[in-house]
Amino acid sequence: MKHLRSLGLTLLLGAVGAYGDGKPAINVLGTTTYLDLDPSVQHIPLDPHYKSLRPPAAKIPSTFEIHVGSSVFRDGVRCGKTLFTALQRAVNPGRLRFGILEQLVEGDPSCLDEYCKLALAQWPDYTGCRYKVQIQVTPRPAAEASGCTTARHQQQEMIGDEEFCLQVDGHSIFTNRWDEIMLDEWKRINNEMAVLSVYPHDIHDFVKENGDNNAPDWIPHLCTTIKGGNGLTRIVGASIKRNANFPQLSALWGGGLSFSKCHAERNVPVDSHTPWLWDGEEFLRSADYWTHGYDLYSPSKIGNVLYHNYSKKPASFWESPVDPAVKALDSEMTHNRVRLRVGLGFKGPVDAFELDKYKFGTARSFQQFMTFANMSFDGFMNESNSCGQLHWVPYSNASEVEEIVGDGWKMQMVEMGDEEVEGVVRQQAISAHEKNGAGFGDEKPVVRPRVPLTERRTRSNASAWGLLAVVLTALFVTLSNDSMSRAIRQSCIAKAPHLSHD
Repeated sequence: MKHLRSLGLTLLLGAVGAYGDGKPAINVLGTTTYLDLDPSVQHIPLDPHYKSLRPPAAKIPSTFEIHVGSSVFRDGVRCGKTLFTALQRAVNPGRLRFGILEQLVEGDPSCLDEYCKLALAQWPDYTGCRYKVQIQVTPRPAAEASGCTTARHQQQEMIGDEEFCLQVDGHSIFTNRWDEIMLDEWKRINNEMAVLSVYPHDIHDFVKENGDNNAPDWIPHLCTTIKGGNGLTRIVGASIKRNANFPQLSALWGGGLSFSKCHAERNVPVDSHTPWLWDGEEFLRSADYWTHGYDLYSPSKIGNVLYHNYSKKPASFWESPVDPAVKALDSEMTHNRVRLRVGLGFKGPVDAFELDKYKFGTARSFQQFMTFANMSFDGFMNESNSCGQLHWVPYSNASEVEEIVGDGWKMQMVEMGDEEVEGVVRQQAISAHEKNGAGFGDEKPVVRPRVPLTERRTRSNASAWGLLAVVLTALFVTLSNDSMSRAIRQSCIAKAPHLSHD
């Protein structure tokens, strides 16, 4: 019995150590494994030669708009609720601009009509439909639908000159002050190239009656993959973070929530030549973002401001009345297009049109991405994962990012405090790499170093310490009254030149 109690106590203490002590940790999906996280070191590169490099600082202009985009397939009622909660619960609803790609069958309830019903009930003093002018809907016949990627491409075309872009599913529920909180969440990452993305929680009881957030202590994070039915990489689902008080660097992008500067959407367009792509879509977009210099992060508990309404949807785009033979051929060419891009072998036809337009970026390579994400195409693609603490990888070609950021920003070495480059922090980075398998990347960054500050500091520090040692020694000899000090004083007096008025 004593042994059982001891074992139980050990297990309990282990669980507390994993997340009960307030330290960030992640429970890997489908396992009992907990991995420690430390987002305070996530922007410190693992390669010691480039540990002083950092991503470009975040910039938020004094005035801006937020584009909220969504692709909806015959789901007008839930889409209307999405728009309504977004506008009703925003601090600055006037900043919001909506771009909805809606695929309908004649007679379906439309997203805008359903929103206006809710708006008229909420704001009866407003004639017409409040905020309607801020909502752009592009309708498409549901019979012409060919999957989420082609819809997302058309959705992107509605983005104007807005500064920030949010992509959500058309069955999302927002909480009070979501816009202000999400902006703060993005800003505190302090990376102009940051993309917040994750699979949102089901709504459960996480939204109070008044719209306030009742966020749980377990927050989703994407880090596990598996081989899909078509042989391409798919995300299994969300792992769970505990004590998630800061956005966590990630390797994977999820279509349910994506928030970034709009230049990310403009610079990384969704491939319009991938009809019926499902497994492989999010993995490919993750790599596209990353190779163009963008970095993915899952929100913290604070930034977990919207949820999914997973009630039964009325229809699915898979049910579109498409000729099965045409769909099968389109699907085969799409899957082979993805295989061609990522370097997997394939047989059969492939759609290679505009491959150059949708190629990987030049800031970092696809092989670097696979190393960073700790991923492999071997086996079932699930033998490794990116769930541990990841570290920002400097750009092997910074020119693409420098052009995006503008304002003269260059990827340069920066002077750092000793605590950032020595001792505990560096050891944390090395330990996290050894434990979680996050890679350095296979290419060296191209940097523009300024004066070697660390060398200058080393020389100046050595001189300062030497001078201090001399002063302290002299002071000790002068004030001490032991025999050794007296002998030294007598010796110095005897050897000193005698100065007099004679």
